[in-house]
Amino acid sequence: MILRRLTDAFRKQDWFTVLIETLIVVLGVFLGIQLGNWNEARAAKARETALLIELKEEIETSIRVTNQKAGAIEQVVSAGKRSLDFMASGDSCGDECWPVLVDFFHASQWQTIDVNHTTYDEMRRQGLPRSRDVIAAVEAYLAQNATLSVTNFVPVYRSRVRQLIPLEAQSYYWDACFELDNGAESYVLDCPKGVSDEVAAKTVGKILADPDIEPLLTEWAGLMTATPSDLADQNLAAAHAVAVINEELARRR
Repeated sequence: MILRRLTDAFRKQDWFTVLIETLIVVLGVFLGIQLGNWNEARAAKARETALLIELKEEIETSIRVTNQKAGAIEQVVSAGKRSLDFMASGDSCGDECWPVLVDFFHASQWQTIDVNHTTYDEMRRQGLPRSRDVIAAVEAYLAQNATLSVTNFVPVYRSRVRQLIPLEAQSYYWDACFELDNGAESYVLDCPKGVSDEVAAKTVGKILADPDIEPLLTEWAGLMTATPSDLADQNLAAAHAVAVINEELARRR
């Protein structure tokens, strides 16, 4: 229709009509492009908002998991200290060797403290988030976690002491002295006796006779002593990142 009017106007040399029709065409194209850009920008903003919500949930989950791990690590350190105190005392465990053996086993527990950052990695691949404040807050939190990566290596003590504990005691330990609830580990201090007094005493004796056990346990317990407080600091950084993300989400409403 417009093309026909333009053709007629050119034929009649009606330049005013040509100008008007041309402006209509140009304006229509411009508005179409602008509408497309607006729709694309709105969709991009919606995608980023959805990812920011996922990122917030990812960090909140890491805070919960980290708190659980910090509690388990505190138990490991306490068991390690009790074991070292017992070794230093030179006393015999007599007929109460099972709790001593359990402590040696508790002290060998280990789990990684890495946090999940899948959503954040995906956002960075897409050039998101666009907020520099969000990036700075999340990077600071992840940097805090990275400084603790040394604890992600399996301790030598874990392997050495478990080589000395009989299979029957280890099997019972996992049934009665170890709990796993929704991914959270905890260790039972007063779990019932799982082997005879004779087996427990013999096993503790083998552990005490190994000259490497004490220095390896000292190294491991010493490394983990400050970890719970370090994880608490990490969670403060994570909570700050969540607060910054909440501020960004509030601006988008």
